[in-house]
Amino acid sequence: MVFFSIATIEQFYKSLSWGHNNWCMTECLINYAGGFVRRGLPGELALSASSISGIPPNIIVVITCLLLLAGLILFYCLKAPRNVPAFLIFSPIVLGIPAFNDFLVRKDTLCIAILILCLVIEKTKHSFLYKNIIINILGIAAILSHEGFIFYGFLSIVAFRYFQSEKKLLSTIISFSPMILAFCISSIYHGNELTAVAINKSLVAVWHNIDPWDKDINVPSCAITSLKYSLTNCPWMGYSVLWEISYHIYTPIAWFATIFICYCYLLEFIVKKPSHPNKIIDSQEIEKSRLFVILTAQLIFISPLFIIGWDYGRWIFLWTSSSLAIYLLGLNWDDHFLIKVTSYVVGCQKRIRLPWTPQKWHLLFFGVPVCSWSVFSYLHASPLGNQVDFFYQSLFHKSFFIYSTFFPLK
Repeated sequence: MVFFSIATIEQFYKSLSWGHNNWCMTECLINYAGGFVRRGLPGELALSASSISGIPPNIIVVITCLLLLAGLILFYCLKAPRNVPAFLIFSPIVLGIPAFNDFLVRKDTLCIAILILCLVIEKTKHSFLYKNIIINILGIAAILSHEGFIFYGFLSIVAFRYFQSEKKLLSTIISFSPMILAFCISSIYHGNELTAVAINKSLVAVWHNIDPWDKDINVPSCAITSLKYSLTNCPWMGYSVLWEISYHIYTPIAWFATIFICYCYLLEFIVKKPSHPNKIIDSQEIEKSRLFVILTAQLIFISPLFIIGWDYGRWIFLWTSSSLAIYLLGLNWDDHFLIKVTSYVVGCQKRIRLPWTPQKWHLLFFGVPVCSWSVFSYLHASPLGNQVDFFYQSLFHKSFFIYSTFFPLK
């Protein structure tokens, strides 16, 4: 928790100087200056708020992301005490992933916050019509912020409704079909080079205010430039990881190991306080099985992102944080299908034993890199490595870790 707090303070302080050449800030400030385009809603709102308040849009983005993070921390801490220890929430498996990778100031926390709000509304006793309207509005806002929400957000909302009520699956999907329409529109209007130029032009004054010495502010860069890419011409497709090797480590295996370790430590430290002491073991096995079911379902839902994009660390954060939120809010575990699946998982868990015993201190050395996996990006994404690198840069003005990924199989 101490490392998380230090890394968060460092990151938000650094984010005040993020501008034209930063992926996080450029993504947050994508707007509709060149017409409707995917991911443009937050940036448009930030520019509108800036024109009204006089506060620079980049500062509005930083403040908003800080408030969103505070909201997520409050949610997990209020919901988790009986089930999930605090160190796990702030570890490099959940909230620590963006904290140790410099993407707290990005739309991922916004989309997770919207998903949680949708699920909270779904659990209320309001009419289905009321819930459909509010959840669709929130879901569309999330999709217009980042279209990836359709995978881990829309599908989990549909599953949540399906198991919470007696509605049929098809009618549940139809109820939230406006989100599908928003996704289709965002996919069609994905942007092009002219759109990127128009958006960057609307932000030139902002970029100049952040860094007056940047001579390339008139040329779109980072996330704004990436708007011109689609599934047919994107150079960063997820399958490109198949050719990556770092220091004799085949990176696809490293990513699979990362996901496996996230599974192990999330399941290991789940704690359930039963009503009777004799039911401790059974209660913990059931809770672990329930979380396993949610983690597996969410991993299947979010899997397309691993194919169409290579920000695997971000996808893992979206996977773990959304799964934990669904688990804490609670599914209807009395559903016949969920009872059957959970019972099967309980039986499997009794036959499977890890070759090591997960310990809290292991997580000090565990890291989930934001994109390309390498030995050094792994070390930098760990709580201990992140702080070593920060103090080293403060003293010597260069990174302690040299990022390198090799592509000998191409």
